Amino acid sequence: MDRARGLTFPELIITLAVLSICTALAWPQFSSLMLRTKGTAALHLLGTSLAGARMAAVSRRFPVTVCPSSDGRQCRKDSIWEDGWILYRDRRSRDQPETPADVLQRFTIDRDSLTLRSTSGRQRVRYVPSGYTATNNLTILLCERRAQREVGRVVVSRPGRIRTERPRRPKTGCVF
Repeated sequence: MDRARGLTFPELIITLAVLSICTALAWPQFSSLMLRTKGTAALHLLGTSLAGARMAAVSRRFPVTVCPSSDGRQCRKDSIWEDGWILYRDRRSRDQPETPADVLQRFTIDRDSLTLRSTSGRQRVRYVPSGYTATNNLTILLCERRAQREVGRVVVSRPGRIRTERPRRPKTGCVF
């Protein structure tokens, strides 16, 4: 009967060295894939939450507003969305939820990797019971924070339809 034999110390060192080299070669591709995945997830989350707000306004027959929020209770007064956003009942067309119970949902993304900015001068989307928005089109731009490349954008039209767009090639200089 043969005795089971393990690795010798030099074999273990060589194995770890080969593993380290393979990991170092694969890491840039892996981190790029992770960032792309985070961007896609954030784009879909934003589009889905806007569609959910529209459906809530139509089915519950009261206005629902989506706005950027850093604390999950109040709307920000600027166009920065990467801290998160909220959906709230907006029966009286207010810029803020009237009570904490009016906040229907809160969403957040990985703000260390991504930025979200809406059209200048337009910080919120207010859906009325017909499903239309109360104002003009809104575009929210999603960018990689470090590379300042556009990952995609979400466009909300006046009739309330939501469209997500991804550039075929990442665009640099991520600004409106």
